[in-house]
Amino acid sequence: MADKKFLTLITAAGAERIANAAATGQPVGISEMAVGDGGGILSMPSNGSTRLINEQYRGVLNKLVIADSNASVIEAEMIMPPQIGGFWLRELALYADDGECIAVGNMPETYKPLLAEGSGRFQIIRMQVKVSSTAAVEMIADPSVILATVEDVSTAADAAKDYADEQLGEHEKSRNHPDATLTAKGFTQLSSATDSDSEELAATPAAIKAAIATAIRQAWELDNPVGSSRLFNQNLNPNERWPWSQWEYAGEHLTIRTAKADGSDVGTQGGSDTMNITRANLPVSVLNVSGSTSEQSAQSLQTTQAGRHRHQGGMAAPGEVWDGDYIVGSDNDSHRTRNYTNEVEDHVHQVAVPPHTHTVWAQTEAMGQGQAISIVERHRLQMLWHRIA
Repeated sequence: MADKKFLTLITAAGAERIANAAATGQPVGISEMAVGDGGGILSMPSNGSTRLINEQYRGVLNKLVIADSNASVIEAEMIMPPQIGGFWLRELALYADDGECIAVGNMPETYKPLLAEGSGRFQIIRMQVKVSSTAAVEMIADPSVILATVEDVSTAADAAKDYADEQLGEHEKSRNHPDATLTAKGFTQLSSATDSDSEELAATPAAIKAAIATAIRQAWELDNPVGSSRLFNQNLNPNERWPWSQWEYAGEHLTIRTAKADGSDVGTQGGSDTMNITRANLPVSVLNVSGSTSEQSAQSLQTTQAGRHRHQGGMAAPGEVWDGDYIVGSDNDSHRTRNYTNEVEDHVHQVAVPPHTHTVWAQTEAMGQGQAISIVERHRLQMLWHRIA
């Protein structure tokens, strides 16, 4: 081994523990790896080593795998994070779970920068060791903190792709291509039909979209048959909203009133928002207005002066005696002769008025002006449309 510049060795303590593990069947648990700078020089490992010359960092293993099962070579891996560094890497060692050094080795000089120095990286350190039996060692670590390197991911991806290609190739060569059913997976055939009842065909997105649109249209038709009415609390024209249907506006400022149950008068209009009350609209009643004045006491009235005048009168015919039944100004009998009294001077007459009353009748003034009254109730206006087709 003198011609080898870089190598790894099982320490004496490690060889003893591995031999004992092979005999007892209890493997040696390896949990950590350490690196050092060798004290500033590249040193050669020794079987008698129990530790590194100048250890700089120790960490748990990221993985421990069999690198070559035929040669009984195992490979241990440790990953150093970017915040660790600022020193040279020249030596490395493996430690059991109880801290005993199992193997030591050296490596090409590598500087691990510190992140604070302006450069940082994950440093992967791998150490291969030949053991008497790969079954004699195992890794002791927390699987939850194991990191996959890019190489690991690439290897796993390649293996997965190879496996998938292999399986797909075998499947393509076979005749076992079952169709999908309601209870089993398999191949399906697409269909764009929207009225199909098939349980074997799969609907395309276009078919599903069309089916949904048809269902919505059918539901709308059930809610809005021809002859239905719709109220809107905004200026909305249903002919524009639902162009496949025809609607007419009910009319402005109309009140809805239910029609006959047989529908014979549906759509007819009548009535008015105002009316004039005439005499014929008033209740059938008679208003009697009558009365009399208070009684006037007896009094004597005097005429105005009438100037010189005479009165028409009469005397008995010559040779006759007046019987006292002649009335001044009358024609008692044709046999009587009418005469006038002698003219007298200007004078007045006295007239006696007995106690009496007067009957009166009255009429009121016009009570109103004959104006129309409103019969429109308190309301809220909305747009009303009727579907006609």
